[in-house]
Amino acid sequence: MSIFTRSVIVALCVSALAVIGGTGTGCGGDPGGGPRWETVVSSEVSGAEPVKLLLGTYELGDRVRIGWDLSGAENPDVTFTLRAVEISAGTGFGASVSPGDALFKLHGDEVLVLGPIRPGDYRLYFSQRFPPSTAPGYDVKFTISTTQ
Repeated sequence: MSIFTRSVIVALCVSALAVIGGTGTGCGGDPGGGPRWETVVSSEVSGAEPVKLLLGTYELGDRVRIGWDLSGAENPDVTFTLRAVEISAGTGFGASVSPGDALFKLHGDEVLVLGPIRPGDYRLYFSQRFPPSTAPGYDVKFTISTTQ
């Protein structure tokens, strides 16, 4: 193995450790093992038709997550998106997931996570998109939370 190859492998290992270490609580962290989450908003959406919701403006911490319970149609061709747009700067953050994605879950408290972001006031959007000809999508009960 060449010196260059070893250097690349070492750099990747150090980067991976930094990422893993950055997601933990470390010394003085929450004894529960992670950040404390506070509910921002909960809602329900029918899968009868595609939907894009402006959920409102909320004060958010440095991370935002959505958890949900999906029911109804079996494996529909849908894409879920969570977006947060900062009021003062107009910058946005978002993430999407579809049933074919490796991280997709029908049930979970942490399906999509945005962050770290700068704490402040954000407009939150949630959407379930699919071609109307492939309806229905999932019926969704979801909760959006932020770190305290």
